[in-house]
Amino acid sequence: YLSEEDVLDQANPFVQLVSGVVWLLRDGEVYINESRTAECGDTQTTGTFDKFINVISARTAVGHDRQGQLVLVHVDGQTESRGVNLWEMAEFLKQQGLVNAINLDGGGSATLVLNGTLANYPSEHCSFDSMWRCPRSVSTVLCVHEAACEPPDCSGHGHCLDGHCHCSGPFWTGPACDTLDCGPANCSLHGVCTGSGCLCAPGWTGSNCSEACAPGFYGETCSQQCQCQHGGSCDPVHGACS
Repeated sequence: YLSEEDVLDQANPFVQLVSGVVWLLRDGEVYINESRTAECGDTQTTGTFDKFINVISARTAVGHDRQGQLVLVHVDGQTESRGVNLWEMAEFLKQQGLVNAINLDGGGSATLVLNGTLANYPSEHCSFDSMWRCPRSVSTVLCVHEAACEPPDCSGHGHCLDGHCHCSGPFWTGPACDTLDCGPANCSLHGVCTGSGCLCAPGWTGSNCSEACAPGFYGETCSQQCQCQHGGSCDPVHGACS
């Protein structure tokens, strides 16, 4: 358990903290008895602390395995009718390979939402009709989402995966896929870099715009044929004869 001094210690500042009631697993072992000693019994307002631990009910927990993978667990239930007690919850988490886990709220507050959709069967009766079950209004939630990219659309030149932009094509680069890179030659200073590669200036061609138009040709992509007569030479840019 963390003391107030631990939480406020600036030498090891916390980025995020999640609190719960009862430390289920610690270092791979069930830690409920130790939690029972450390917890304040006045925390529970709906019964004794022992009842909170031993009653079967809907439960939620958060923990991690030995690889540091975050694990969220929800068990549907109805207090004193179905579900699990905290001993069973701890053993289940241990069997799944978790090494540290804490119990979150349970009973009517135990709710799981996936992608904006309620994914569990609530234990609370709806206020408008007791025939139906409704999720309880709660003041705090534990929310997990995929890591975001900045900007989210990767500048329109890639896709976001696990918080990193993966750029489309060979020429867009950078953390935000907003930088064009046509290689160290930089289009040989005879063109501009685009999302499709080098766009050569008139009179130049090649993947890096490093090749002048062949004799007798001029213009963009060197695709126009010179019309010079009597042995005249053709300007590779404009096609003017001299």
